[in-house]
Amino acid sequence: MSAGIAPEGPHAGVDGLCEYIRGALAGWVPRMLGVHVHRSVSGPAEVARLVGAVAEAAELTVLPGDDATARAELHTAAARALEAAGERPGTDVRAELAAVRAGCRRAAVAVGLRVPVAF
Repeated sequence: MSAGIAPEGPHAGVDGLCEYIRGALAGWVPRMLGVHVHRSVSGPAEVARLVGAVAEAAELTVLPGDDATARAELHTAAARALEAAGERPGTDVRAELAAVRAGCRRAAVAVGLRVPVAF
């Protein structure tokens, strides 16, 4: 899946994508970056706040692996999350959230985490 294509399946809707992003970050962000990840998020605005907090924490933390790539991916994901949350006319919220999902996955890989492949 490219970053601009929204996934099909259980995470196809906006709420599903938001929850997937939250769940994926909850798997590694608290122990590596010290950012608390709530048990649920309700919409793109909360995902944007979460990914923004993660990107800010990554700037202040020594990361294993390719830390520069991880930071860049998180900052790009945060910008895409803000775009999704803005709900501007012409914005494909699902595509933006799919890009956030992909960026967070790439950041996890950059710091050396194993990321399951989902089809």
